[in-house]
Amino acid sequence: MITWLVVLGGALGLGLALLIAELRPAPPHLETALNRLNPGPTAPIRLGEAVPDFGVITAEPGVLDGLGRRLRGLGVLSGLTLPERDLALVGRTPERHLAQKLISSLVGMLAFPYVVVIAQLLGHPLPFVVPALASLGLGAVMWFLPDLLLRSQADEARIDFLHAVAAYLELVALERAADRGPAESLERAAQVGRGPVIRRIAQAMELASLQRRPPWDGLADLATELGLTPLQDLADTMRLSGTDGTAVYKTLRARAANLRSELLSDELAKANVVSERMVVPGTALVMLFTALVGFPALYRMLH
Repeated sequence: MITWLVVLGGALGLGLALLIAELRPAPPHLETALNRLNPGPTAPIRLGEAVPDFGVITAEPGVLDGLGRRLRGLGVLSGLTLPERDLALVGRTPERHLAQKLISSLVGMLAFPYVVVIAQLLGHPLPFVVPALASLGLGAVMWFLPDLLLRSQADEARIDFLHAVAAYLELVALERAADRGPAESLERAAQVGRGPVIRRIAQAMELASLQRRPPWDGLADLATELGLTPLQDLADTMRLSGTDGTAVYKTLRARAANLRSELLSDELAKANVVSERMVVPGTALVMLFTALVGFPALYRMLH
């Protein structure tokens, strides 16, 4: 019996380890890291395609991507709605996310059969209905676990994007102050930055240029894909500047300042929430310490 318990425990631990390994972001490849140290001309990519600089997935499709494509081809999962904007923010393909959801659900459904086998080995068998319903319930809960993790990662990625957009606004404003044209200002400002967000902006504008469209159309497409309002405002402002010749230096500087102020306010609000959460553990520790100190005296008084 002990041997079976060890085997089942090892199999369950292996399954959990594989699940955690698939859900956590993968480390960047060596080629990507070398390209960051020695950047060269970047090839254009399609909108909605993952950028390798984020270190989440690679440009080459993996096993999970192939599995996800097969799942999307099924009639049952073809109409499934996925958070496309959150996936675009973290640089993950919908096929990979769908495969992660399936693996997570299968792990949840296989957890309770282990409990049934262990209960039988210990001499306390459970009715068939109990593990069946519990497996289905846990599988349904685990199906939504990758969505919760994706939402958290997307919130962090969105903050990084907004910080980069604020810096990009400043760069575009400086280019306009140097009497650059609207299109040239957007392109030259994107060439200055070396971060993954700025490079993604540059690739979006390069794609628009290959399609014989102005660069602010590429920014608008990227803003729609990611759901970033400040980037859409920048595209609209530069479009007006390119067609009407409007001076936008002060406007860009003001929007960059407002965006940084909003980000700072959000960080302060999050810090206040964390501080409020720490009040309860601190109060509990003080009460426990008071009880430990006063218990001997109270015990003597009552006895």
